[in-house]
Amino acid sequence: MTVASTLLRAAGGWVSPGGPTGKLTILTYHRVPSGVDPLLSNDQVDAAKFAKHMAAIADCFNVLPLPQALNHLDQGTLPSRALSITFDDGYQDNYTTALPILKRHGLKATFFVCSGYLNNGLMFNDVILESLRACQAKELDLSWLGLGLLPVYDLAAKRQASQKILDTVKYLPFNEREHACDRLWQIASPSEARPQLMMTDEQIRDLAAQGMTIGGHTHTHPILSRVDLDSARQDIALNRRLLAGLIGHEPTIFAYPNGRPVRDYGHEHVKLLKELGYQSAVSTAWGVAMKHGDRFQLPRFSPWDDDPKRLVMRLFKNAMNGQNPLVATGAS
Repeated sequence: MTVASTLLRAAGGWVSPGGPTGKLTILTYHRVPSGVDPLLSNDQVDAAKFAKHMAAIADCFNVLPLPQALNHLDQGTLPSRALSITFDDGYQDNYTTALPILKRHGLKATFFVCSGYLNNGLMFNDVILESLRACQAKELDLSWLGLGLLPVYDLAAKRQASQKILDTVKYLPFNEREHACDRLWQIASPSEARPQLMMTDEQIRDLAAQGMTIGGHTHTHPILSRVDLDSARQDIALNRRLLAGLIGHEPTIFAYPNGRPVRDYGHEHVKLLKELGYQSAVSTAWGVAMKHGDRFQLPRFSPWDDDPKRLVMRLFKNAMNGQNPLVATGAS
């Protein structure tokens, strides 16, 4: 252990103590591509960056599987500098790229999986990205989306276009969103086969067999606040049932799609998860989990720093300042 890491661990013990006042940092990752993808955002975490993250985290934090960490949090026995690692959606590179890095450092993680896209599916955001990646045109007429003519003549233009399209369709009703993405594919890349980016059933089984936690994340990734409660119930219940068939037991932890409290889910969805048998859930509100917090609205943090020391310092800052995360409130 270096002098720097010793000092960081000492600082971390002060800002993220254990015991009854313990704080749990929960990290969020999505895709972990093998190399930098020019069409993904600047804050992407590729394999090299993820490896740096895990080395720094293993050195400076006490990493616990999320279910175990939550048990310690409830009992007031959390170690100092406690941290859990999570992934959303079910991308195949979580298995092929991230898993070997996790294992190298002896780390466990939780994978929140959308069952409807396993095997040969493609999530709507990736339909947008991959259709533009394959597009050979210089511009696309997307007047039907209210976007007019969008330039797509190079990678920078395609990245800007993908963000504009995503912002336009993300909050559409599910059927409209799927129809818009399918139409975009037919316009931008009609002769291209869709790539396989999501995990297979067998990979999910193997993650569970290797001690990783599998959590629910809906079947089709609807923004829960944009669908009626009955549809949300059916989608969440189907996801839980299908994942149980793969791993042999029902998942106990859930991640809200998109995950922003109030905007993406409400207190009625918190109550719904309890009715369906879940024991806890995570949002994407930034903050740190504490004993007094809502177990169905656990905050998380999304790291993207290239420099490992800066990453650790940002995580400590979040632990110090993130004690009152945003939550969706309502009658109990």
